[in-house]
Amino acid sequence: MKKLIPVLVLALLFVAGCYPGASISLPGLSPVINSFNASPASISAGESATLSWTISGAATASIDQGIGSVALTGSRVVSPTATTVYTLTASGSGGSVTATTQVVVTGVTPIPAPVPTGYPVINSFVANPPIISLGYSSTLSWNVTNATSVSINQGVGPVSSSGSTLVSPPTTLTYMLTATNANGSITSTALVQVSGTPPIPVGPPIVDYFTASPPTISSGGSTFLRWSVSNATSVSIDNGIGPVDSHGTLLVSPPYSTVYTLTALNSYGYQYQTVSVEVAGFPPPTTFYVTSVIASASPPSFSGPCPYQFNFSATITTNGPGTVTYQWERSDGTADPPQSISLVSAGSVVVTTYWVLGGTGGWERVRILSPNSVVSNEAFFVLNCF
Repeated sequence: MKKLIPVLVLALLFVAGCYPGASISLPGLSPVINSFNASPASISAGESATLSWTISGAATASIDQGIGSVALTGSRVVSPTATTVYTLTASGSGGSVTATTQVVVTGVTPIPAPVPTGYPVINSFVANPPIISLGYSSTLSWNVTNATSVSINQGVGPVSSSGSTLVSPPTTLTYMLTATNANGSITSTALVQVSGTPPIPVGPPIVDYFTASPPTISSGGSTFLRWSVSNATSVSIDNGIGPVDSHGTLLVSPPYSTVYTLTALNSYGYQYQTVSVEVAGFPPPTTFYVTSVIASASPPSFSGPCPYQFNFSATITTNGPGTVTYQWERSDGTADPPQSISLVSAGSVVVTTYWVLGGTGGWERVRILSPNSVVSNEAFFVLNCF
């Protein structure tokens, strides 16, 4: 039998060579995204760019932003109406891998969001040019009114209400301008893309920022949630908001003081960040409820002999004492029986489970059944058996 293995491998390679673009997914080996880029990387509003990619060792591939399933080698013409990050996902028997590329759209005039009365006004904040080569500079320019202080992150620091400064980032960076007065703060962002720099290192997602402007509102008022996430395959915000893009702004009007949790996921793990919005005179309701639930897998990946046991934990946070009924759910469609746990005061409690399996991995999550309906993030794990 051992003598037949080299013959079978040669036969598979011969078949792949007879069909251009064919790819063999060998058991236990992760797919490889050899290339994924956009040409040109910057277009004017109304123009098009071409996404091109090559993948080896995968069974399927897909691209987000409404493109869907694609061949393992190919190209696609896209015409985004705003700067867009595209994520390519390749999956096979050895797991899934992702890569991203960005198409910058210039000449787009964003619709300004309404600013609450009395707060600072950011009239403009732009980077010119938005794309530079490594070692070159871009000019950040801004104009702010009704602010007592203005600052820019990424090491720029305090600045005047209007002006410009040269920046030479070593890699693609998002600059955030914050304008503040006695009523609160307002933020705006400008992206400087550095061409030719290495892609974001493989690893868990990064929450660049998650803010509420203003953080305190009156009853019936609104605030802007703003966020930027890197290296994530999915991003979501709780309290009924659900899935969102990696970068965005959302106007919310909570009826009472609320903590929003942003969760970013990829195949290597998750990161989350919270932001509080205080509604003056309206504290959180005294009715017992679960405010958040975050799940994680340990370890997030394993390569070795199977079957293998993955351990999972979830942190359930409540606003007071009471009993929580929850259920663990798995990516294969199965679920554990419902369980209950009691808390004697407001705070967090950790629940655990495990899964022994062979194969390519998956996820577990927690569904809160009572006192309210909440679903955690999917705690992904990757398993390579050999």
